[in-house]
Amino acid sequence: MWGIIQLMFSFIKKIFKGTLHKACDKGNIEAVKQHLADGADVNATHGYWTTTPLHCAAYGGYNEVVELLIENGADVNAKIVNAKIENANDVNGMTPLHEATFGGYKEIAELLIAKGADVNAKSRFDGTPLDEAVRMKCTQIADLLRKHGGKTAAELKAEGK
Repeated sequence: MWGIIQLMFSFIKKIFKGTLHKACDKGNIEAVKQHLADGADVNATHGYWTTTPLHCAAYGGYNEVVELLIENGADVNAKIVNAKIENANDVNGMTPLHEATFGGYKEIAELLIAKGADVNAKSRFDGTPLDEAVRMKCTQIADLLRKHGGKTAAELKAEGK
């Protein structure tokens, strides 16, 4: 009987895995607060690309949620990894700063930088947040990144980095 109960709990956990991610993806601050109060892992990964709750909130432009996650220990430099590939070695490399830049969310980019986000983190496709800002024509974010030492992948390559 105990084995059946353990299987049921395991199944229920799988069903509800990612609910913090869903709350972050929707910008539902109250749900995020509740999940954190219930002990949800702020750096848990979920989905094919193993995004963190902070990736979801940054991509959606939810400032309050981003702040709350960081206050609760979210890793501002977490990278998305494709866990479906053997040994999880196919790193997409997108950080929350890439996500905020992609969405044009300057306030979130400022917050992430203030909390130590790597302005020169490169994705698997060799793109930095500045490359993303230029590509998306987000001049204010590009200026912000430059102000904090952000460079394009080409500039980093020319420097041997």
